[in-house]
Amino acid sequence: MLKKFIQPINLRLVTIYLAELMGILGLVFIIPLLVSLIFREFTYTTLLLILSIILLIIGFTGRKFQMAYKKNLFLKDALIVTALIYLLYSLIGGLVFLPYTSYINGVFETMSGFTTTGLTMVNPEILPRTLVFFRSYTQWLGGLGIIIISLALLFRQGVAPFKLYTSEFGEENIVGSVVVTARIITKVYLMLTITGFISLLFAGMGYFDGLIHIFSGISTGGFSLYSDSISHYRSLSIYLTLALFMFLGAVSFPIYYKVTKSGIKEFFRDIQVKTLFIIIIISSFLFFVNFGVHIRNIGNAIFQAVTSITQTGFNTINIQGLSDKSKFITIILMIIGGSTASTTGGIKILRFLVLIGALRWLILKRALPEEAKISLKVGGVEVSPNTVSIVMGFVTSYLVILVLSTLAIMYLEDYSFIDSFFETASAQGTVGLSVGITNSGMNIFSKILYIFNMWVGRLEILPVLILLSPRTWIKRNRKRIGY
Repeated sequence: MLKKFIQPINLRLVTIYLAELMGILGLVFIIPLLVSLIFREFTYTTLLLILSIILLIIGFTGRKFQMAYKKNLFLKDALIVTALIYLLYSLIGGLVFLPYTSYINGVFETMSGFTTTGLTMVNPEILPRTLVFFRSYTQWLGGLGIIIISLALLFRQGVAPFKLYTSEFGEENIVGSVVVTARIITKVYLMLTITGFISLLFAGMGYFDGLIHIFSGISTGGFSLYSDSISHYRSLSIYLTLALFMFLGAVSFPIYYKVTKSGIKEFFRDIQVKTLFIIIIISSFLFFVNFGVHIRNIGNAIFQAVTSITQTGFNTINIQGLSDKSKFITIILMIIGGSTASTTGGIKILRFLVLIGALRWLILKRALPEEAKISLKVGGVEVSPNTVSIVMGFVTSYLVILVLSTLAIMYLEDYSFIDSFFETASAQGTVGLSVGITNSGMNIFSKILYIFNMWVGRLEILPVLILLSPRTWIKRNRKRIGY
């Protein structure tokens, strides 16, 4: 499968699109710049202003070149653009943290933001308000997807927008036009954000707290104002409100458009939504048993199930104090993740269902006569053998990277296997739950490894594999093929 993608890229075209997307980051910096003015943190005002001007100039230049250089953006080129833009945004965003912490910690924090992970190197309670806002703001943007925002705001109709869209958000096109689809998804995301913010105000949060937590909640990111996360509030109404919007963020966004056209039945008819409900019910029961069968543990059990499967990373309990049984259940949930075309990470529910279906197919194939024809279906849709092989390849790659990274952390940080596995699954699943391994005193190689895990987890491996392949950059003496 990689052969059709790992071909020499059009470096000039990739550079032009990257330059345009740099301009988007320049626009993105304007909002936290205004926040720094409100809180009178003028060091960050100056820094953000300088970065914004430089990035806008780069973006404007890229736009001019793109209009003059009329070439098709092949899918492999779009995958490279997607992989590089997340990395570049994080490298540039790390500069914003320089007045407060080291550059590597800043890059870690920004990558954790744009990939909607939530692992952190800083104490949010003593962080400047500008940086508190900036962290959750990057998660909110990362949840929607940098490419989707770009399509919604800047790009015209055509082949290039389609390639960028599919590289970021999958192939489900709601209304025929990818650009219009991106704008519809953006509107849905904005409506969920506004509704969630108002709901948190009614639940008892203040304006700034509500804004920060809905940014991190609907994006399933998990950055909080407090080091003890949501448990700081000691409020069941806040727990349940956030759990609801975390769940909504983990649902495939095209479903919301279908709901507006065909009614709420479309929501509950979706196979991934039904599976999410089932997983949450089962895991909530298991957590409830593990935490102790008492009425006061019901809310914590439900929240732990939702925050784990939705990859959000908020917590209402001490994660370090979890039993090994609860840690293992959490790891499984973090690996599975939410729906495709949602803000979550992990292998995604649809792939999980394909794996379960493939296992059932193999069992039936053994039990029934050879001439019996058995089709593999997920949600009433037949799945081809080619799709199964692709899913198996992805899951295998995901688990290999996860296991190797876990072993590296065990040696670098000297933690137990279960804790190292938990933290690494949290990083690669873009979750943010932590047993205490992630901190500013980590080995620098551990920080770089987790930056890589967050990056590869958010992009679902393929774009990064293509980016790192020498064949992507080295041209051979044969005609360039586009796919």
